[in-house]
Amino acid sequence: MTAFKLGFLTHVHGPGKDRATVLRDLLEVFTAAEELGFDGGWVAQHHVRGDYGRLPSPLVFFGAVAARTSRLRLGTAVTVLPLEDPLRLAEDAAVLDALSGGRLELGLGTGGANQEAFAVFGHDAARRRELFDDRLATLRPALRGDLQPGGSHVLQPPAPGLAGRLWQSTSDTGRAAAIGRAGDGLLLGTAVHDPRTVQRPLAEAYRTAAVNPRYAIVRAVFPANDRQTARDDLAPALDVHRANFAELAGLSAEEHLARINVHHGATEEVMGSLRADPALLGFLGPDGWFLPVVQHEVSQVDADIERLRIIATEIAPALGWQR
Repeated sequence: MTAFKLGFLTHVHGPGKDRATVLRDLLEVFTAAEELGFDGGWVAQHHVRGDYGRLPSPLVFFGAVAARTSRLRLGTAVTVLPLEDPLRLAEDAAVLDALSGGRLELGLGTGGANQEAFAVFGHDAARRRELFDDRLATLRPALRGDLQPGGSHVLQPPAPGLAGRLWQSTSDTGRAAAIGRAGDGLLLGTAVHDPRTVQRPLAEAYRTAAVNPRYAIVRAVFPANDRQTARDDLAPALDVHRANFAELAGLSAEEHLARINVHHGATEEVMGSLRADPALLGFLGPDGWFLPVVQHEVSQVDADIERLRIIATEIAPALGWQR
């Protein structure tokens, strides 16, 4: 078995709840995760959404988490870099890193799940990769403490080490190799990417180029008493998911769950499917992160925490994680 770090990822759902309740519930999940021994909690950033991706400001939210936890690492998966001012992002990240005692893991992406937001921010979504590269070229030296153009100024507060905790997400093997050469970690696991035909080639391209490869791999994990119970719980969420992805229309529940890489069922079944995943355990290591998603579109906070408990006490230890 291979040792790894255990985190979780949330897309911050909560339809029908006011936003304050959603955020309070999420704080409860993060504090419970630290009590359960998780190494980190990660969040996805979504803009101008009022339904199933309800956190536009992850670093602000993490300020509240940092005040309630002492050890849990705080990761973004991802911050939509093309829609950020890179120097302001560097400042906010540096403040959070100082407040949290150096616990920030800053994951960056081009914003494939936020394309409708680009026009709102005055940008062309077709240029998102170009915008990403331009902003990263400013963000990285700012975090390193390099002098800024036009004077003798450097980032305040200083953020030593944060430049070494950057992560990137991509769906292109050439860019995956470039991420490895840059020394950043690779975020892997978009639900619509097949593990064997898409994710594994990305992971291998990255590994061939990286001196010290480190992966953060996302998987939806929904343990239950048995497979049918898990499917019954997930059924309303699948209805919501189909409404947002036309290519999933007409699929049976089993086909749908397989298509979006959902590991579900009794604990032993989930362990078996995770062990068989072609783009997971073989790429993790002491610096790698396994990031289960336990919150679906209509789940409740108590059920989310119970799934975290099962993962921390049964599933992850069987796969090699040590609290």
